[in-house]
Amino acid sequence: MLGVDIRNARIKSGVYFGSRRIHIHDGAFINVGVFIDGSGEVTIEENCSIAYNVTFASSGHRIGPSDRRTGEHEGLPITIGRGTWVGANTVILGGVSIGNGCVVAAGSVVTRDCAPNGLYAGAPARRLRDLP
Repeated sequence: MLGVDIRNARIKSGVYFGSRRIHIHDGAFINVGVFIDGSGEVTIEENCSIAYNVTFASSGHRIGPSDRRTGEHEGLPITIGRGTWVGANTVILGGVSIGNGCVVAAGSVVTRDCAPNGLYAGAPARRLRDLP
């Protein structure tokens, strides 16, 4: 696992860890097929549940000139707050923080920060309602 910082968490087989810049805290659950590229720091806080085939895309590129649009590489952090549940086949882009106690519906694309205790869904993900 490349020296990934994993505390008391449950991790299924077939999870990809792209670097040591990944922190998974106590009580977290990571299901089959999760991809964490690790170009930017990725933190999954306590008691999070990450469903199968979720992609943490912390790697990106700046937009380059017209002869090569794939510009300079950049790694941006991703943080998943305590108690959050991320549904299957979700994509989370670099530079995003998902607040404590959120639910992100299956198949969502999270392109910007999510405030705590909300249900988010869609592509791009948007807040559909508050959660208690």
